[in-house]
Amino acid sequence: MRLKVLTAAAMLFASLSAQAGIPYKDSVYEFKQPGGEKLRVHLDGNDYYAEQRTDDGSLIVYDAAKKGFCYAKVNAAGTELVSTGVLATGAKVRSLGAASKAASKEQGLSQDARARKAKEQFEKMNGRTVETARKAASAAFSPAPKASAAVTGQIKGLTVMIDFPDVPGTITQAQVTSFLNDMPYTGFGNAQSVRGYWQSVSGGKLDYTNVTTVYYHAKHNKAYYADSSLDSGVRSQELITEALNWLENTQGFNFASLSVDANKRIRGLNFFYSGGSDSAWSKGLWPHMGWLNKQFCADGVCTGYYQITNMGNSLAIGTFSHETGHLVMGWPDLYDYDGSSEGSAASYCIMGFGSIGAQSQYRPVPPNGFFRYQVGWDTVTELNPAINPNAPKGRLSHTSGSHNLYRWTNPAKQDEAFYVEAIYKADQSLYQLGSGLAVWHIDPAGNNSDEWHPYVQMEHADGRRDPENNVNRGDATDLYDGAIYKAFYDTVPNNYATHGTNSRWWNGSGSNFGIANISPAAQTISFDVVKGDGTGGTSGERYTGYLSGTAASAIHPSPYFLYNGGTIKANLTGPSNADFELKIEKWDGSNWVRVASSTSPTSTESISYNAALAYYRITVYSYSGSGNYTLTVSK
Repeated sequence: MRLKVLTAAAMLFASLSAQAGIPYKDSVYEFKQPGGEKLRVHLDGNDYYAEQRTDDGSLIVYDAAKKGFCYAKVNAAGTELVSTGVLATGAKVRSLGAASKAASKEQGLSQDARARKAKEQFEKMNGRTVETARKAASAAFSPAPKASAAVTGQIKGLTVMIDFPDVPGTITQAQVTSFLNDMPYTGFGNAQSVRGYWQSVSGGKLDYTNVTTVYYHAKHNKAYYADSSLDSGVRSQELITEALNWLENTQGFNFASLSVDANKRIRGLNFFYSGGSDSAWSKGLWPHMGWLNKQFCADGVCTGYYQITNMGNSLAIGTFSHETGHLVMGWPDLYDYDGSSEGSAASYCIMGFGSIGAQSQYRPVPPNGFFRYQVGWDTVTELNPAINPNAPKGRLSHTSGSHNLYRWTNPAKQDEAFYVEAIYKADQSLYQLGSGLAVWHIDPAGNNSDEWHPYVQMEHADGRRDPENNVNRGDATDLYDGAIYKAFYDTVPNNYATHGTNSRWWNGSGSNFGIANISPAAQTISFDVVKGDGTGGTSGERYTGYLSGTAASAIHPSPYFLYNGGTIKANLTGPSNADFELKIEKWDGSNWVRVASSTSPTSTESISYNAALAYYRITVYSYSGSGNYTLTVSK
């Protein structure tokens, strides 16, 4: 993959509070075409940029002149998707043959063009420029060794219910109140309420509740607000302003009873309206989060950011909770807005894709450990003796959901650090993709639309970096599970050329941080903290064993390991009265092939092998004799 130039469009999304867009991956919604046909629209993207296609993969755009979706083409400059003027239909018009669904999608805009379009949409929705957003981001970030302002105790948000003269509400105020606040709660197939989710992931430190209004009956029929010829920030904000004025002037609501930020802006401002969205993406009443351009103030407090979405026939807590992460905690999205990747954290955090899965929409996964620490929910034990002279050493353990973390901080840049936590598929993490040890590389200088230097990077145990390469939204092999993936070291330089999984700092220097001998995936995981040498090696993984006699053998680490490339060093010491040998084997796709060996007539053997990216195993073999041995492997 070619490197991205970090233009203003790409750097835009470093803003902490600005990163707020609902993600979509082949999400399907229906749109009523002018002739009455209900067109199935496949949506890929987010609030800032998305592409839409028919069932057969044809690109479509909303055409205001035609008042419906038309087939689209990329303009000559390659900067826009433009309407062909031909109304789209659900009928198959493209011959797909035996092509896969993904391959059948008609090609859209280039990555650079998508980034520019995302920037433009951001500025429309947030009412501020890229430069303003950058300045706000710089002010918002706190050094990693110090938690940001705590978000704890009781926080009260507002959820305003809206229906229309021609589309009355079908979900009751009592149902919405329960969805938001009840404990326990299982309505609409959810495992918990919004409040229950935040109490769970905060360890009881945050009690986020919402005041729910009776229905505000809008002034106009729904089609007026859902007008797809207008951007979503036009009529939706008109509707929001109507509702807030009604709440103040007719209902006498006390806005001062709501929780506000340091600027007296309401922290959790939410709007639910009846029925479907009834709009094209980013138009009319399309669900979104944005900044209320015409500020509303009452009782000494004012509006800022809000979220608005339709209720449909049921409610899932996932997207509402994700947006609460923006509104109340100020967290950014952890996915890539321009669509060139799936980010790095992918589905392992609610601020990535951990709230929109078939199951996780009803029980979202927790925020990553660093985010929890930022808002005062988790404590941290510093492991770097250069920062903490009393840092624990040797074998440590971590328990999933324990609300404490381990950290290794960069002494030269103390807002950069590695955070370590166990993740186990149970309780709130039931719908995580896997179980094992997670390593998060945090650097506020990164941004999440640059997949090779994000703000929050997961150090994927399998070394493949599938989400960054747009292969998937994470999988079970991203965690160090103690079986195949037993160690985390300075294996591959961490720079734009190699995109490695490693413990190096972003400037390429060694961190001296390593983890070895990780125990199998479980609620509690043990591991050794070891020192890395900063040049691609380590002080070594140490294995001991016993060979019972001639032709006996043992594999370390068992059964094999994935190596990203570099030098593998193996040193064996065995009994003086035996002849033990050492070999390194590589998997060629069907067989194990010996690539290096040491076969002196003693039991002291040594190998240094320049390895490519592949699966390997190291074997200790008895040519003759028996006894105990020690094997040290560095890589």
